[in-house]
Amino acid sequence: MHQQHGVRTQTPQTPLYNIWVFLASLLLCLGLSLLGGWFANPFGLTSVIWPVTGVMLGLYLVFGWPVAIALLVGLSISYHNDAAVIAHFPAQSAFLFAILMTSHVVMVKWLIEISFNLPLKTSRASEIVKFLIFTGPISALPVAIIFALGLFYSDLAPQVITYLSVTKWVGDLFSIIFITPIILFTYPNHIVKKARKPLAASITSVLAYCMIGFLFNLSQTNFENQRQQQFINSTRPFVEQINSAQSTIKLYLKALEAFFQASEVVSRQEFSDFTAIVQDERVQIRAIGWLPLVPEYNRSEFEAELAREQLKHSTIQQLTPSGFTKAATQPFYLPIQYLAPLSGNESAIGLDVISHPIAGPAVKAAIEQGTFVVTPLLSLAQAQNKTTGVVVYYPVFRKNSPALMQTLIGVTEVVLELEVLLDPQQGVESHWMFSYQLSYGERNVYPQLSNEAAPLLAHQVELNLFDKKGLINFYSSDAFDLTLINWAGFFIIVIGTALGVVCVMFVFFIVSYNSSLTKKVNESTQALQKKNDELVQANEAKNLFLANISHEYRTPLNAIMGFCEIAQRESKEPQTHNYLGKIHDASLLLLGIVNDVLDFSKMQAGQLSLDACEFNPAQAAEAAVEMLRDKAHDKGLTLTTHYEPLFSQQMEGDDIRFKQIIINLLNNALKFTEAGSITLDAKATLEGDTYYLTICVRDTGIGIASEHQTKLFQSFSQAESATTRKYGGTGLGLSIVKQLSNLMGGDVTLSSELSKGSEFVVTLQLKKASQLTAPQSEKEDSLNDVDLSGMSVLVVEDNKINQIIVEKHLQNLSVKCALANDGQDALDYLQTHTPDLILMDLQMPNMDGFTASEFIKKSERLRTIPIVILSASVGKVERDKAKELGIDNFINKPFNLAELKAILMKYQQ
Repeated sequence: MHQQHGVRTQTPQTPLYNIWVFLASLLLCLGLSLLGGWFANPFGLTSVIWPVTGVMLGLYLVFGWPVAIALLVGLSISYHNDAAVIAHFPAQSAFLFAILMTSHVVMVKWLIEISFNLPLKTSRASEIVKFLIFTGPISALPVAIIFALGLFYSDLAPQVITYLSVTKWVGDLFSIIFITPIILFTYPNHIVKKARKPLAASITSVLAYCMIGFLFNLSQTNFENQRQQQFINSTRPFVEQINSAQSTIKLYLKALEAFFQASEVVSRQEFSDFTAIVQDERVQIRAIGWLPLVPEYNRSEFEAELAREQLKHSTIQQLTPSGFTKAATQPFYLPIQYLAPLSGNESAIGLDVISHPIAGPAVKAAIEQGTFVVTPLLSLAQAQNKTTGVVVYYPVFRKNSPALMQTLIGVTEVVLELEVLLDPQQGVESHWMFSYQLSYGERNVYPQLSNEAAPLLAHQVELNLFDKKGLINFYSSDAFDLTLINWAGFFIIVIGTALGVVCVMFVFFIVSYNSSLTKKVNESTQALQKKNDELVQANEAKNLFLANISHEYRTPLNAIMGFCEIAQRESKEPQTHNYLGKIHDASLLLLGIVNDVLDFSKMQAGQLSLDACEFNPAQAAEAAVEMLRDKAHDKGLTLTTHYEPLFSQQMEGDDIRFKQIIINLLNNALKFTEAGSITLDAKATLEGDTYYLTICVRDTGIGIASEHQTKLFQSFSQAESATTRKYGGTGLGLSIVKQLSNLMGGDVTLSSELSKGSEFVVTLQLKKASQLTAPQSEKEDSLNDVDLSGMSVLVVEDNKINQIIVEKHLQNLSVKCALANDGQDALDYLQTHTPDLILMDLQMPNMDGFTASEFIKKSERLRTIPIVILSASVGKVERDKAKELGIDNFINKPFNLAELKAILMKYQQ
């Protein structure tokens, strides 16, 4: 059917579908009943951990009547096999209990449908709480009361009935609260409106149920173990009492042995006096006796003695099926002569024990083995109405003689009545806690009269009973069973359920809220992502624009600076030479700005990379200082340097970027220092194969206020806007220093006070050079005298002005020069010529520089000709592509004669 207002659609119910639901529910009910039975309380019938109610109620609310029938059948089977039901109730009670439990789930569904506006809205906490209270503790209470009334028809104590009823109530509400909602959230139904992402709440609910159940079971198990140990401890005094009595009896018999061995003749009075001395009143015995060995030829004398004492029997008697009769003639007799006390035991005097059907074998065994032997249970001659008597025999042989029949004097005995000897009320304070059953030998079992039929606790103790192995089974008494009621365990359930419900509802509403919030966040995130993409595109466009602008600036700058250098070289007039120098200085300033912008754009695009070559940091730093020394001199500033010895070692790194750091720091100091000095201190330490460089630049300039220092290393930033207006600059120099320092594994820090100057400290990490090479200055000195005449160079350049500049520089170096307007023009020229070097521009019409270089490198004849990139824009992409083609050297536009000469000398050699 289809439910309206957000209710989930249920699967149509067909006969086959209903059968499947019934069978699945039946198996589930049986399995869960078995699981709950494992955690049942000691009295049986009920369990706090009883998932059957919660699961089957949830399934009934979803799938309907097939589940109710399965519950009725499943519980009937479970209760029918329950030991507690079998012990205390008639057979039909199992079905009645099943009807009660099934009625519970049917009643809950009916009450829900008439009490709530369905479907329940899971977004409202009040409805969920009301639903849980109504279906849990409230609905389970009348069922528990009816269950209690039914238990009064059993033989259970009222305290036990109360405990079982409360356990039933708690077990039902516990499983309903934590399990039923999970099923309603999982399967389509008309009770609860579909919730958003119920998995987290369901998992929390299962975990809460398991955790609370685990803690309760742990507490209950510990409680029952304590009671079990208490029960075992209560039986120990009784076992000790038995062992003590056994030891005492042995002492009696051993004492009698010594007494008769030491005496020629013992009278009845002497026997009575002696036994009165040795007897311990704490051991309850019937009698102590003496059985002399009487041969047939002494029978008449023995009987005459009995007659003189006027006892009940004056002849030797023997036990027959019809009673006591005069003993038949036999080689010898073991008649009872003395018993102490005599009162109450007179009827046993004269009884021949050797012919007794039960005691006879025991006496013979005692004589043969020479040890203590106990008889099976028997009826005493003096108490023939019961079979609780036993006799312990011990033979007495002539002193210092072997244990043989020929040396036998007689047999001593101790007569016992087990109901008297083994009465736990005599000296055992814990006797109310248990009953017992003693067994020994074969088929000798003595049950105490109050032995329990179905005890909750049992315990066994093995012991030796004279010559036989004995076993005592202890059973808990009804009074002790009541101590197994554990009311304290319910506090765990109550507190745990309250906390668990709070946790589950918290998770449920948080997840529901998060689901709604996540949807809104996703929408906002998409909008922000769109904005971010637009900003990224704008930023990329900006970086591309800056790079292109820088490239376009370099091309005319190359012409200005190139022609300036040529004109200075050719001009003879001082005034003209001075003007050209100023133009050249202005061009250098503009080139510095363009380089800063280009480097910044590379940094923003993540394309700034470092080259690796061997260089001397001290020489590189000094070269940078020399470039700015005239500028310092013009401002009247003192520029001093100091390098520690390790700073002058050969290292591996990017010498161009290293110089750039020095130049930017010194330029910054020169710009903001009007008088005084600028100092460059540099040192290095070696750890392993890594040099740690520290470069310090101090000035006596205007200084920087502390509140402005944090933004000094940001792009396009200076300390104050007034500073920019007064001193000019792009604000990129220090930002580039920081970026380059980070790339070289270091950083830059500032220490400054307003009007007191500034100190910039740069730290770098450079690898130790793999091969020591001569300092660059020495190389340059050795190359200054190199003759370049006769060297031929192909210049591939599309800009006519740049062609003129390169050609003029090469002519000045006496180098032959050929010009090509683009890559295709160069390939045509190379078909018939083989120059010593190719200067290749990258951006050209028809065919660009990389395409032309690729064709050249593929040619067997031309691949050995070195190619040097001559371009206004050489970034990471261009360097990587050049490296793939085997091109390692670059000349950036604008360039001067010295840079060109250095490259030519490298390849001329």
